[in-house]
Amino acid sequence: MKYTAFHGYRVSQLSLGTIQLGMDYGIANTKGAPNEAEAFRILDVARESGINTFDCARTYGRAEEVLGNYFANKPAGDLIVSKFKYDWEPGISVETAWQRTTTTIEQSLQALQVSQIPVCLYHKGPGEPMEEVMRIVPIMIERLKEKGYIRHAGLSLYYSADAHGLDDSPYFEALQIPMNVLDQALITEGLLEKLHGAGKLIFIRSVFLQGLFFQSPGALNETLKPAIPFLEKIKTLADEHGMTVAQLAFGFIRDLPHVDSLVIGAENQEQIRTNLDLLRGPRLPDPLRDTLSNLSKHVPRQVITPGLWGK
Repeated sequence: MKYTAFHGYRVSQLSLGTIQLGMDYGIANTKGAPNEAEAFRILDVARESGINTFDCARTYGRAEEVLGNYFANKPAGDLIVSKFKYDWEPGISVETAWQRTTTTIEQSLQALQVSQIPVCLYHKGPGEPMEEVMRIVPIMIERLKEKGYIRHAGLSLYYSADAHGLDDSPYFEALQIPMNVLDQALITEGLLEKLHGAGKLIFIRSVFLQGLFFQSPGALNETLKPAIPFLEKIKTLADEHGMTVAQLAFGFIRDLPHVDSLVIGAENQEQIRTNLDLLRGPRLPDPLRDTLSNLSKHVPRQVITPGLWGK
């Protein structure tokens, strides 16, 4: 396991996303969230394998409670990354946002059973303009740090395009960005390199596009029908190179030089072991990476935006 140094913390190359431990989540999830005993066994397997970074949020059902109970009697050394939001609405005042922020942060602190969250990201919503984020969130971050509620701050973005201009902001030390083989705009535009060069800690999520890469065409709703030719092409490319779709999708992001950690969830212990195998897998050949880059340029926005799948 590789680690990235971040203000005294060691961030594992693979972070465990815990939304599946707190609620039913994912297009391919048919069993729902595990009970707490099984969640603890999943966390045990993760830590024993070298994973020391755990991603959660107040909106992830019981995820924070599960982590709080699990780590209550564990020695220090693991990194908890959580998120806050204040349910943005047009015209919201800074003071209203602050009231809502303190409520959710205090709930997170209680659930996680800590006095300070090491890394806390603002959880941007799909309809929230970035101008509003920049108007309000820096003030929230300053106040949260003044109260000692959080140590480091950042943004969890809904769209990868929202990352534009964030390299110049001193408030956002860490960024969590959706990215996968079909959503590569930040790479082709050179923005991912620019953000990392500015010292941002880069987490990438949605590597498997919430499980879409593993769905059969017949299981897709009308909104996702345009994804079929792209999914079929990915499967063909994987077969031609003697690998699985998971190996192709994971390896493409894993080998990017400007990514610090991949946030991957798990519903059971076996998925942790599978993700570790993917982490140790061979590099993708450069010609295959080039083909995937060209493929991504033609993907409709609705395919790479889970928030639009039900519409």
